[in-house]
Amino acid sequence: MRIGMVSATYDPTVINGVVRMVTLYKRHLEARGHEVTIFTLGEEQADDAGARIVRSPGMRLGEHGYFIGLGYSQEAQRLLQTMEIVHCHHLLMSVEMAHRYAQCPIVYTNHTRYDLYTGAYTPLPQPAADAIMRQLWPEFAGLADTVIAPSASVRQLLLDFGVSNPIVVIENGIERESFLRPLRPRAKADFGVPDDAFLLLYTGRLAEEKNLAGLLAQFALAAGVMPALRLAIAGKGPQEEELRRLVVERQLDERVHFVGVVPFDEVGDWLAAADAFVTASTSEVHPLTVIEAMAAGKPIIAVQSPGISDSVESGVTGLIVPDVEGLSAAIAALAANPARARAMGEAARAASARFDIARMIDLTVALYDSLLAERPDLQREDAHGRWSRRTEKWSAMLDQLTQLVRPSDDAGGDPPRWWPANALTARRERHD
Repeated sequence: MRIGMVSATYDPTVINGVVRMVTLYKRHLEARGHEVTIFTLGEEQADDAGARIVRSPGMRLGEHGYFIGLGYSQEAQRLLQTMEIVHCHHLLMSVEMAHRYAQCPIVYTNHTRYDLYTGAYTPLPQPAADAIMRQLWPEFAGLADTVIAPSASVRQLLLDFGVSNPIVVIENGIERESFLRPLRPRAKADFGVPDDAFLLLYTGRLAEEKNLAGLLAQFALAAGVMPALRLAIAGKGPQEEELRRLVVERQLDERVHFVGVVPFDEVGDWLAAADAFVTASTSEVHPLTVIEAMAAGKPIIAVQSPGISDSVESGVTGLIVPDVEGLSAAIAALAANPARARAMGEAARAASARFDIARMIDLTVALYDSLLAERPDLQREDAHGRWSRRTEKWSAMLDQLTQLVRPSDDAGGDPPRWWPANALTARRERHD
């Protein structure tokens, strides 16, 4: 089967769950004999051709690793037309691109809480961001033939925002071996903490949507009554400097340890030293870091949100609290009872079997096969591969979107010469 994976970003040096999922799926699908080509944006890299990665011109948006472009190159357009299945991994600069050029069934996996990200990264208040997403989510997701939700809660979220496509739930998968049996397990001394400390670990991007400032505030409260508590933060991101400043202001220098970037193949080694995994993020859809920690045998301390609540059974494989203000009590409760924490960790390890990547690949390939048998793409009114001028409604929506995503001076200087005043409208006219 010739499969096209479409992503708005593909840079393995950026800490990004979508990139990890695309890489993982590509490797496992190819191991089963399928031919997988990645379509993305950005500057070509030396090993792209050998890895079947096709990049079209695009501009990076700030430090987030995402790109925006006006269209695909002639080579990308030609190759997309030869695919038997196209699987998209971003709502913007992905599904619409595939719809424009592909001539086969299109699948879209919703990896992101776009409602929360829009509220966090634009000047819009959350109600206004929600209103825009109630337009954009159904319209752009509707360009695919089937939507994959990584959890049942995310499926309901998509329905609540008006997505009317067929939606199937296929959870994110991981390769469990390096977490079940790490090759070079770390000790607490590697974090710079004593052996008798109760060590919490967070891994992931250091960014506003992860609510690490809230996590530090809750850790400070718990640490005030539990002297043995320590917190290690592994990762990098735009908020790192601010977080280091908060640690100093809260006089947590000796209690909070910044590990920096941990290579993915070593994450299981570092998890081995921790007593629990903790996160305050509510922007996840099905976080890989949580299910990796579960495979490593660590109890999860987290805030109730879609994806996390679908993965962690509170009181069994971890503790889920209704809001961030409850994290301090949950942290203190587990730290005060290490035996309970270990029992939850073992239950989490057993529960992680359901997230094995082989199972998720089976489900995904079965979905591909059903789409190729039924060919819903041939029954669409707006057929794939036939770019045409949108209605006035589409024009207004695209204009709104342009104002949200177009580069600004704060994101790295003036737009490039090829960036018109209204990029998406210009792109539309270019292909009429």
